[in-house]
Amino acid sequence: MSDESLITKPLNNDFVNLPKDLYVLNSLAMGIAIQMLAKVTGESIEDWKEYVGAKAGEQYRELSAEKIQEIVQSLDNFRAA
Repeated sequence: MSDESLITKPLNNDFVNLPKDLYVLNSLAMGIAIQMLAKVTGESIEDWKEYVGAKAGEQYRELSAEKIQEIVQSLDNFRAA
């Protein structure tokens, strides 16, 4: 898979394309983390989903296209190892 097919970040920052396995892995890990946080803190899963989603959006908006590509590539390298 070429580097160009791993990620697309338009100027308006509306989406990033990831390989399906990375998306699924990230979604599962985030779901588990949110469930654990809810259990440990006593806050609802919905509250944690909202908080984590807002934080992730904020952090994403601060990343450059190059940094996002670097993150995706490092994940891809980790999967290949």
